[in-house]
Amino acid sequence: MVNIGSFNSLKVLRIGGGGYYLDGGENEGEIFLPKTDVHTEVKEGDEISVFLTRNAKRNAIATTMTPFVMPGNFGFLTVDSVSTYGALLDWGVSFPLFMPSREWKARLRVDETYLVYVYYDTETRQIIATMHTERYLNQTTPSYKMNQEVDLLIAAEHESGYKVIVDNAYWGMIYSSEIFEYVEIGMKTKGYVKYVREDGKVDVSLQKQGISVVNTLDDLILSSLEKKGGFLPFNDKSDPDEIADNFGCSKKAFKKCIGVLYKHRRIQIEEDGIRLISTKEPVAPKDDSQESQKNNEESGE
Repeated sequence: MVNIGSFNSLKVLRIGGGGYYLDGGENEGEIFLPKTDVHTEVKEGDEISVFLTRNAKRNAIATTMTPFVMPGNFGFLTVDSVSTYGALLDWGVSFPLFMPSREWKARLRVDETYLVYVYYDTETRQIIATMHTERYLNQTTPSYKMNQEVDLLIAAEHESGYKVIVDNAYWGMIYSSEIFEYVEIGMKTKGYVKYVREDGKVDVSLQKQGISVVNTLDDLILSSLEKKGGFLPFNDKSDPDEIADNFGCSKKAFKKCIGVLYKHRRIQIEEDGIRLISTKEPVAPKDDSQESQKNNEESGE
């Protein structure tokens, strides 16, 4: 039995009509493979590895080329043409990939590239693309460990960095402050898990975390303060998701860090945020008991 949407090793039954006729079994019959897709000598009786999909008439068709995005995966594809019924996308093979208009999120433009998910639609018996990628991301919380290596697809720009798809399954984020190499939308690369949020999203880095990493959380907070003129609208009352989006950490870790920075007199914690104390010299931690005694003496108590 052949599998639509994957590579199959099929026997060549006969040659003619500008191509090869492959054995698709009882269900698919003869499957046509264009001669232009074959770059080696093939004879009748040989077996050849081909990717199978269906045309508009629901007939199985074959190619030796590998699609840009295999079924079951996310990726970026460019629009070749647009009609009322849908769009044809450049799939990297000799035939385009169809995306029905119901699978659009916005009006598509020819030659523009979009993030899609490719899958086999059981109703139409075709492989199609959809822009509704969120439907196909895992909704459970992953059980990653810190510094676990993962596969990343750079999916979209974000005010704090880049949104990524992690292991073809989860939304994730790389923060601008931790990007020290070239990245671009559509790029595939390796990354390392930093933190798994309560909502299941994954904060990742392009470098492993550890003592060799320059941008620790306190470094990140201080450098962010310097870039923003000495004030940030975040403190221990801030929303956990806003903290995660801006600093790539949990609210608990953020509160602990600003507590340490406050104790070492690097910042002031104010009602609506934190403010940088303009000194880079090491300062002894605050001794709350001594400060309290001084205040009592000044007040005459």
